[in-house]
Amino acid sequence: MTSTLLTTLSAMKARVMAPEKRPAVVACGAAIVLTAGLISVWPGGNESEATILPPAPPPISEASLFASLDEQDNVAGAVKSVTLKPGDSLGPLLQRNGVTPNEAYKVTQAFSEAYNPRNLRAGQTITMYFDQSVEPKITEVTLKPAFDRTVFVSRKTDGEFTARDLTVNFPKEIVEVSGTVENSLYLDAGRMGVPDKVTVQFSHIYEHSVDFQRDIRKGDAFTMTFELYRDRDGKPLKAGDLVYASFSPRGKTASYYLYSSKNGDENFYDLDGKSAKRKLMRTPINGARLSSGYGRRKHPVLGYVKTHKGVDFAAPRGTPIMAAGIGTVERASRFGSFGKYIRIRHSDGYKTAYAHLKGYARGIKSGARVRQGQIIGYVGTTGRSTGPHLHYEVHKNGKAINPRSLSTLSGKPLPKSERAAFDARRKEIDKIRKSARPALLTSEPDTSGQLVSTAATSPLP
Repeated sequence: MTSTLLTTLSAMKARVMAPEKRPAVVACGAAIVLTAGLISVWPGGNESEATILPPAPPPISEASLFASLDEQDNVAGAVKSVTLKPGDSLGPLLQRNGVTPNEAYKVTQAFSEAYNPRNLRAGQTITMYFDQSVEPKITEVTLKPAFDRTVFVSRKTDGEFTARDLTVNFPKEIVEVSGTVENSLYLDAGRMGVPDKVTVQFSHIYEHSVDFQRDIRKGDAFTMTFELYRDRDGKPLKAGDLVYASFSPRGKTASYYLYSSKNGDENFYDLDGKSAKRKLMRTPINGARLSSGYGRRKHPVLGYVKTHKGVDFAAPRGTPIMAAGIGTVERASRFGSFGKYIRIRHSDGYKTAYAHLKGYARGIKSGARVRQGQIIGYVGTTGRSTGPHLHYEVHKNGKAINPRSLSTLSGKPLPKSERAAFDARRKEIDKIRKSARPALLTSEPDTSGQLVSTAATSPLP
């Protein structure tokens, strides 16, 4: 019996003490070697008094440590990145991700020394770093509010937190993209490396004189010259302002230069110093179809030929309608067959009218002052109408004119006191353009073995 017990105990002890047999678990960043059971023999005691201790508790895994974290968030070791959602604030966000209330308060206090937590916005990313050598604890929090700026909050040796605000000065250069419309201005410019911000700026320059839904044709040429920040490898990081634009819808070229006046106002002007902004917009609605033009036509309801004193834009009910220019609302009410109707008085004898509306935007009433591009109402089908559309009229000194002719109106010219400064700026931009590189670059060796920059075809990241 004794011999059998000794043999059994020896075999069990051998299994326990063999290193290659010990189960190992990595937790909290450190390898912890645990055994399934321990056998202890009291020294000098009787062999029959050998005691088998109870099994060790199960190891704590990293998964259980972060069991309370959102499953959608990425946890990679001791790093966790969380994208802010509407209504999120720093302190509660930290606590939801394993930081104690006391330390969350300390982090927030330190963070506020470099960046106002009230300025946090949905879509920004907070990255948290944890030290798991003993137990999980927050060691650093970072935020990147801009491509060239990072805010750090770090734990000091005494357990308190300190903040740093680091700004990196990336080089800025002037780049130029030229091409023709093959599919759409947005897609074709994007393939050449023009970011959305610049394309939107470009469209705003020409929105007063070009109808982007109807005037653009395949083969129309465009040029965009703009500021671009690159990283050390030459990859695009962020676009600055558009400084030059040229567009040739239907072969009619119009070019504009960015100029900042003496009072600080920025605008685009042509070679003669006339503003790109026109008095009135040709199309005070986006994404609409021109369903009826100006002039004589057979009336769709009355059935006989009658002069159509405006243009009709078919669009879904509720589509926003914009004020064509700066002015004062003369009328915002029902007006006979026009249904719900708005009329705006502009300068130099111009008036615009908008009919068949579903309703009016907040604050739009007789006597209200409106700015160009402001939403004033919504597409409807009130009055004598066969379907939802906007009936748009333009009057000059009481006489109806074709809104499509508004592209012939010149923009407001610069005052004579600004012309010399504008001409100097224009020549400076033309000189810079001569050496401007494309927005996207690939490095290819030429016959002499030197690297040559050529236009790439992939869009900006």
